[in-house]
Amino acid sequence: MHSSRGPAMNKASITAASSEQQQHQQQQQALAAGKKDFCESANTDSGFLSEPNLNSSEHVCSSESISEGPAVAVTSPTVANQKELAIEDSAPDSGMVADIEPDCDIMDICERFERLRNPDEKPQLAWNHQNDMGDTNLHLAIYAENADLVRKLVANLPSPFLNIQNDAAHTALHLAVLMDQPKTVRRLVLAGAGLTVRDAYGNTALHLACGQSNLHCVKELLTPLRASEMQQHHVVGVKVPQNLELWNYDGKTCIHLAAETGSLPILKCLIDAGANINAREGKSGHSALHISIEQGNEELANFLLDECPRVALDMETYAGLTAYQLALLQNKMLIAKQLTTRGADPTSPPESDIESDSDDELISNYYGANAFSATFPGLSAINVS
Repeated sequence: MHSSRGPAMNKASITAASSEQQQHQQQQQALAAGKKDFCESANTDSGFLSEPNLNSSEHVCSSESISEGPAVAVTSPTVANQKELAIEDSAPDSGMVADIEPDCDIMDICERFERLRNPDEKPQLAWNHQNDMGDTNLHLAIYAENADLVRKLVANLPSPFLNIQNDAAHTALHLAVLMDQPKTVRRLVLAGAGLTVRDAYGNTALHLACGQSNLHCVKELLTPLRASEMQQHHVVGVKVPQNLELWNYDGKTCIHLAAETGSLPILKCLIDAGANINAREGKSGHSALHISIEQGNEELANFLLDECPRVALDMETYAGLTAYQLALLQNKMLIAKQLTTRGADPTSPPESDIESDSDDELISNYYGANAFSATFPGLSAINVS
């Protein structure tokens, strides 16, 4: 090789190398731009980034990166960063509150919206939340006999919300009676709990107290509000005693339930509060006096006859029977004598009520003594084969 051509060849080779390097860089930049456009188009084609799209775009970019060799180090971090940004930005904005979990209860969602709308208001107690049995926090506090929690809830809840009923239609007042908590009963009465709310069987709280002979709860439900109580608890518009003539769904008033249990002290409380001792039971028309005779409760009968001057001795049931006649039918001769001594009409019941023939006797009398064993001519066996 000529020495004079050496420098010229070196310059040419250097120029060619530099131009070749520039061309290679331009190709790499064009390739990177093409891959970016491809990935972006693959990620935004359906309007949101799904898992299969991300995987397919990742495979495409990685396969091209492998074919280009050195381009991997330059382009893969960029694509990964773009993919992470795309995943963060791709979550659709539904307008819901960001801190709501997927399994939140609808009442939780409503409360959070309410807090967003009124951020200055303090969150209220969850008085309206009911569990699977329909029990609120107040119901559960009474079940647990947590007197302190009951006091706080009753003091903070408006009176209409004290009457929320569970699946058995029991209010907090019903439960307090059933759980034998007379102090809680009085607290609820003072707070304005409904005294005439019925459960699934038509019973008010007073019906339940009379039916289970709970004298203390009966007194708390019937005792008029004292001036000190009204002033201390700021009671307005609470009427005690209540309507004592309400029937439950069996047609029984509190007088009937107390008579059935034979509770004389509860009967005294009811009479003193103004209950009608002669009230008729809705199905049969029985009064408390009729009930005492049917059950053979002489102590109750004597109480009604001796200490209740307004008791009606000759009131008839829906079947037309007086107390005296019912006593004869029940063979309660001692009570029948006491009734006549106190002025009851000694008219005997009709004979049809005293001697009632059975269906067999009626058939025997009509067809003869052998009515059930007689054969009838003209009948033949039917061949069903």
